[in-house]
Amino acid sequence: MELPPLGVDEKTPVLKKNRLSTGIADLDLVMEGGYPNPGNIVLLGPTGGEKEAFAYQFCAAADQKRENVLIINADATPQMMEEKAGAMGLSLKRDNVYFIDCYSQTLGQKKELVQGEKYTYISGPGALNDISIALSEMLRKSAGRRLRVLFHSLSTLVLYNPKESMTKFLQLVEGRLKSADATTLFLVEEGVHDKQLLSLLEHGMDELVTLRESGGRFELAVPSLGMPIPVRLGPSGITVI
Repeated sequence: MELPPLGVDEKTPVLKKNRLSTGIADLDLVMEGGYPNPGNIVLLGPTGGEKEAFAYQFCAAADQKRENVLIINADATPQMMEEKAGAMGLSLKRDNVYFIDCYSQTLGQKKELVQGEKYTYISGPGALNDISIALSEMLRKSAGRRLRVLFHSLSTLVLYNPKESMTKFLQLVEGRLKSADATTLFLVEEGVHDKQLLSLLEHGMDELVTLRESGGRFELAVPSLGMPIPVRLGPSGITVI
């Protein structure tokens, strides 16, 4: 089934067809429609709410009729992420939002975690093979729909796995996701990885978006734009200023 192009508005023809909305209207205009679709994007930035806000707005912007959202969470439970997004007026509690949960079982919760349609529980961030299998199953279920994918965060997976294993995993995942018409956002923590490892993470990615703090303000650097975009985190998420 052929899907109509996303990220295009006849009133604003500057927007490109092969783009997927960031969930931030002003940023979509600056980026000619949003993130590449399909595409693998690294969002590099300091630890904090700003980077998460970008991720939540990207996920919450999914069209419920035509898109699925898959979140590979390694830093927080799905419930914690749903609450944080909800505090910004964004909903991740939707039928088209699914989680591959690599975090909850590491907490040793007394409450039994039951596998279901929405949540697939993985033993931990080091179980790359299980993550890959769960991802393949989700791609199968999403056939015919566009897919937004969030790795929250890639840095955590890297810390739990040998470099060689992580390299093979990324090579496999990046190609598989693009073949499935997915736009994937990989969150990477600034200052956690050395330059050599960071270069390894960027290899094979389509775009590196960097969130920088400067004098108490934040700027978003996108190589294709040539100039930083000033942004701010408010009660309703990220806005361009």
